[in-house]
Amino acid sequence: MASLHRDPKGRSPYYYAAFGLPNGKRAFRSTKQTNHKQALRVALEWEKAAELAGRGELTDAASRKVLDLIRESVNDAPLQKPQTAREYIEHWMAGKALSQKESTADRYQKPVTAFLASLGPRADKSLTSLTPKDIENFRNARMKAGVSNSTVNFDLSVINGALLSAHRQGLLLTNPCAAVEKPKAKSQKRDVFSSADIRALLAEADQDWQTAILLGFYCGMRLTDAASLAWADVNLAEGMISYQQGKTDEPVELPIHPDLMAHLLAIAGDTAGPLCPTLAGQPTGGGSGLSTQFANLLRRAGVDQRQVQSSKSRKFSTLSFHSLRHSFTSELANARISADVRMKLTGHRSADIHQKYTHTQLKGLREAIATLPRLNQRERP
Repeated sequence: MASLHRDPKGRSPYYYAAFGLPNGKRAFRSTKQTNHKQALRVALEWEKAAELAGRGELTDAASRKVLDLIRESVNDAPLQKPQTAREYIEHWMAGKALSQKESTADRYQKPVTAFLASLGPRADKSLTSLTPKDIENFRNARMKAGVSNSTVNFDLSVINGALLSAHRQGLLLTNPCAAVEKPKAKSQKRDVFSSADIRALLAEADQDWQTAILLGFYCGMRLTDAASLAWADVNLAEGMISYQQGKTDEPVELPIHPDLMAHLLAIAGDTAGPLCPTLAGQPTGGGSGLSTQFANLLRRAGVDQRQVQSSKSRKFSTLSFHSLRHSFTSELANARISADVRMKLTGHRSADIHQKYTHTQLKGLREAIATLPRLNQRERP
C-alpha cells in the first residue's frame, strides 16, 4: 500500500511517496506536492502504474492515462498528444521554409524525404521511439544508394538539426543522431583554371555565359550570384560592383577589373534587369541546370574537367564554375595580396566584413584586382 512521508531532515516541503515496484523493491519519490490529499492521489496512481507494469499491461496509452490522472488530480492540464516522427519533422521543415532562404529549404527537403522513407511505418510512430539504429539505417541506405560520403554527411547534419531542436524543446530525452558515426568524407579539392582555359571558354561561350565567366574569375562570384547579378548592382561610373551573396547573405563591394569593365561597357544596353538575362532564374542543379550547362561548355571548349572517382558510382569534376572562384583567390594569393584583403573581396566571413572601406582600403582593393591577369592579352599588365 502506498504511503506518504515527510523529509525527516526537513529539507523539502514536499510529501514523499513510498510504493512497491514490480521487482519487489520499494520506491521512494517526491510527489512535488505540499497538500496531503493531492500527494496521496499521486502516490496511489504511481502504485497503480507499477501494478500494471508488473502484469505487462503498461502500454503507451495506459502510461498516458495514468499520467493524465495524476496531472488531473493536482489540477494540471493533461499531456498533449505525442507527435509522430513525420509530424514533427514536417513541422520543423515548415519552420525552415519560413525562416531560411528558399534555396536552403529546398536543399533540406531531399534528405528529410529520404529519412522519412527510410523509417517506413516507424515514421508514423511516436517521435520518442526514434533510436540510433534508425539513424544508422538511414546512413547505410544512403551509402548503398551510391551517394557520396560528403552528401551523406550533409543529410545526417540536416536530420541532426531537426532532432537536436526536438531535444532542446524537451520532446526527446536524447538526440539519437549523437550516437551515430558519420562516414569519412574524401577531401575533394577544386582545381584552378589557367588563363588559356578561360580564354577557350570565352571563345566558345555566348554573351551571357561570357559575362558569368568574367564575373566568376574577376569577382570570385558563385554561379548563382553571377547569374542573378543585376545592372542595379553595377556602378560603371565608379567602377564598382556591390552585391549580397546568396549563400552567406554577406555584402560584397569590389572594384571592376579593366577586362570586365570593357566587356560590361560593350554589352551595356537595357540596364534595368539582370546582366545575364538568359541565365537568371534558372536552377543550378538538374540535368539542364546551370552547372550542367557549364560542364557542357567545358567539353565544347576542349577543357578537361579532370574527373576523379568520389564514390563507387559517382565521379567528381575538379573543374567547375566554382573553380573560377578558386582561381580568383589563388591568383590574388600568388600576387601576394594579403589574406584580409582576399577575404573582403571574396566575401568570406570575418570580424570586420561589414565595415565600410576607407579610401585607403579601396585603393588597396583596386590594386589587388589589377593584379589579376588580362585575358585579352598573353602577359600580365
